Parts: sequence; structure tokens; C-alpha cells
Amino acid sequence: MASKGMRVLNVAVVAVVGVVVIALIALRLIAPEPANVSGNVVVQHGLNYFVRPGFWQKGEVVRTPVTDWSFVRKVGTVVVETRSPYFIPHSVRTGALPRKSPGSDVFDLLYIPSAQYRMDVGYPDRLWTSNVYRDPRVRIKIGDKLYEMTLVLVTNRVEAEAVWGKNPEYWSDEGGQERMLGYQHIYRAFQRNIPEYGQPVMPRNFQDPLSQRLANPVR
Repeated sequence: MASKGMRVLNVAVVAVVGVVVIALIALRLIAPEPANVSGNVVVQHGLNYFVRPGFWQKGEVVRTPVTDWSFVRKVGTVVVETRSPYFIPHSVRTGALPRKSPGSDVFDLLYIPSAQYRMDVGYPDRLWTSNVYRDPRVRIKIGDKLYEMTLVLVTNRVEAEAVWGKNPEYWSDEGGQERMLGYQHIYRAFQRNIPEYGQPVMPRNFQDPLSQRLANPVR
């Protein structure tokens, strides 16, 4: 009887694993994009966690450096694919902000905004920003092309306000009591895996000086 029960359990486990594998393959092939919902609708109805996300994104991977991001201004929204701790990408649709660096005539900088409204839970308060907090490597889909990027949170208040163009804080004075409702976080997006950028600078060797002397004795 016990042997029969184990066989039934093994069959059930294999069936569940098979269903999961088939579902993941389907998601990988179909590659649905996140829902395209207005940011105002998301805020008004508290949909931060309920707007349909995406998974793996399909498109041509750009492997050349981008020196002018002005074309992003024509697409409206982009899709950010983050790395979840469960090995299944989590993709969201958000805005993108091309900006000019000081003295530049082109939009050579790219920023990704993320508004935080649940101030009581602290930062980060969204699944995709939590993923970026743990692993900043992302892929950004712009149009039908993918860009491998690294997101770095802008921690300088002056820079964040300059990029956003206004105070990044959201305040309310309902009931005669002022309180901060949210904050507009800004990420700087850097391209990665671009051979044309040259080799990275190798870190200094912080090996113990005594070990260095023993390995390279004075003759």
C-alpha cells in the first residue's frame, strides 16, 4: 500500500513539474509585454502591485554604444526587465527621461523614474525596484529593441530635482496637516557589455603588503 502511495506521489510530482516547465517555456516564447496603463490611473486606484507585469522580453539586442537617446522621447513608455530571485524575469512598463549632460548638444544621458507612494513601508516599495536594489542589471526594451543596462539610483537631491524638473517630493495638506505622500526616485541607466567602450579599469591590488614582500623578496 505504501509503495503504491509513493508511486502516486511521484507521478503527481512529475506532473506538476511538467506543467511548470511547459508554462515557463510558453512564457519564454510568447514573451508578453506588461500592461500599458496610465500612471495617473495606477496612482488613483492604487494599482502599484496589480498592473499586469511581463516576463522575458523579445527583441533585437543592441550591442553598440548609444550616444544620443533623443529617440526615446518618441516612444512614450519603455519596458524594464529586472532579475528576480526566482530566476524568472519581472518586467514592468514605465517612463524614460533622456537628458543632456552639461555642455552636450545631444541627449546623451538616460534616466528611469519610479514613484514611491507607500512611504510607511520604506524604500524600495515595489517589486521591480526591489529587484534592482538586489541586482541592478536590467534589460530595457525601447520600441522593438533591447538594451542591456545597469541602473544606479540617483542619491544626490539636486541632481534628482534637475532631472525630474521639479520637487521630487509629493505632499498633501488635506485636513490642514501637511504630510509627504511619496517621492520620485530617479535611476541613471548605463549601457553595459559594450566592447567599444574599452576594457574596464582593474581594481587595485589590496593584498597584504607582507605577503607581497614574501612573494617578491628583495635581491
